[in-house]
Amino acid sequence: MPARAQGTRPLTPAISAQIDELAKNEVHAGRTPGIAIGVVEDGRLVYARGFGFANIANHGRSEPDTEFYVGGLTMQFTAAAILLLAQDGKLKLDDKVTKYIPELQVAGNATVAQLLTQTSGLPDFTTLPANTFDFFRTIKLTEVFAAVNQMKPAALPGAVYANNLLNYLAAGLIVERAGGVPLSDYLQQHIFLPLVMGDSFLAGDSGISASHAIGYERTARGFAPAPMWDPAWLGGASGLVTNVYDLAKWDIEMPILLRDDAVRTMFTPTGRVGPTQYGMGWVIDRRGGKDFVWYSGDIAGYRAINAVLPSEHVAVIVFSNADTSSEQITIPAELAGRILDMVAPPATAHLDNAVVARAREWLGRLATRQIDRTQLTPYFSDYLTDAVVAKANVAALGTLQAIVPISSTTESNGDTLYEFLVRYPRVQYHYKFAVTSDGKIDEIAIVA
Repeated sequence: MPARAQGTRPLTPAISAQIDELAKNEVHAGRTPGIAIGVVEDGRLVYARGFGFANIANHGRSEPDTEFYVGGLTMQFTAAAILLLAQDGKLKLDDKVTKYIPELQVAGNATVAQLLTQTSGLPDFTTLPANTFDFFRTIKLTEVFAAVNQMKPAALPGAVYANNLLNYLAAGLIVERAGGVPLSDYLQQHIFLPLVMGDSFLAGDSGISASHAIGYERTARGFAPAPMWDPAWLGGASGLVTNVYDLAKWDIEMPILLRDDAVRTMFTPTGRVGPTQYGMGWVIDRRGGKDFVWYSGDIAGYRAINAVLPSEHVAVIVFSNADTSSEQITIPAELAGRILDMVAPPATAHLDNAVVARAREWLGRLATRQIDRTQLTPYFSDYLTDAVVAKANVAALGTLQAIVPISSTTESNGDTLYEFLVRYPRVQYHYKFAVTSDGKIDEIAIVA
């Protein structure tokens, strides 16, 4: 690997101690049972530690070799598998999806590449009836395809970015049909074995360690084991099980495994209109004026992030085994951001992401009560009266210390709903920020 980039710091004992303290505070505050953290610098894993419990019942410790489900980080591997098949001449990125999955008729003219860039326009299957869409019920992909074939496409292929698990469930099936083996076998043969990722596999495969991290959800009475998604819903979208050591090997050696042109393809944003710039399995961002690629994983009981500064030769990995929709829990993206600030201090204080900048701007406007109503939809402007702004009293929260992107989803009305974690001196909140297709703000909400 190239020499350390200017601006990064060697991981000193003092910085390691600061990372330890961050993690211990999360566990001691009851925001997660356990955490595992890795820091990569210049092609070496220089920090790998676990904190808290992987299993509360038997007091099993969380260690860097503890296996976690990592949700959406799986997409990086599915995208790489497609790119490897393209390198081998077994498919083309501009092939139509229906060439490999003729039963997915609603895909129309969408291409394999558009699945990977999440611009396929496929319908949002989470709007299906509960008896069809249930992450905890065993189902076959053919049943999902049959159901979404009855829906209208969400958009024309290539027109709109929308985070949709169906894109990568379909991409995983294409790997199987073009590669001639199950997705798990293809990943094993072409990625995990070459990179010596001996503790990585897809959910549903045999071999998970007895000491793997149990996923928990936070309740009013503490942490309780979370119900597991059925493996059929995971696949190429969310099915990866791995540990810190293995994911660090991926961050270090993925540019060697793939050809240069494939790496560029994976890390090139789609260019679609909208503040979220997405490549193939990665959000493509800027941090301190430099390239920053990352993605978060989130399934029942688990959260994870893999964040890489390519030009700085730095990566931060954070896994936690807690998830909830209401209580305050550890947000790996927020923790990774604070670690990156220690090991690779940015020249500017925050991400150079247009939607982050605008979301930050509006927190400031609410605090100072300087509301620019030309940026709002008529409906939201009518709701956001001066009295509502005064009652919210955002200024009382103090100085904004961090704003961390968590997710973006396309709503049924065409809005894009962005969710962030925002941290103030004494409290942190989830911050929802909805934008219409023509750039107007349609919702702002700050919730516990």
